[in-house]
Amino acid sequence: NSVVHVKTQSTAQPVFNPWADFFGYQQQPQVQQSSGSGVIISTDGYIITNNHVVEGAEKLVVSLNNNKSYEAKIIGRDPSTDIAVIKIDESNLPAVIWGNSEEVKIGQWVIAVGNPFDLTSTVTAGIV
Repeated sequence: NSVVHVKTQSTAQPVFNPWADFFGYQQQPQVQQSSGSGVIISTDGYIITNNHVVEGAEKLVVSLNNNKSYEAKIIGRDPSTDIAVIKIDESNLPAVIWGNSEEVKIGQWVIAVGNPFDLTSTVTAGIV
């Protein structure tokens, strides 16, 4: 229940097109949408996601597992580690329980749960 779907919207300026000038028409900015996953990290609405999901976004919408949606704002981003923190205005959310990476051993199975396509969840398995 801590995994969320993050949908973004931004406006892209049109690329240079010499035919537009030649034929005298104006290119309009295009609305772009993308999506990704996030994880609720605190009960008061802080969510961690990837920087590439929210970079350049003008609007963010977060969908929870219970099908409720909220507008979010970017709190901080770090392009070098591809991490971003966003926040929704809600309380009593199901925050993830943190593990201790120092206890992970080589050869252990791990799973990554996401929701990049708003399909409730996706799962990827691997070995450390």
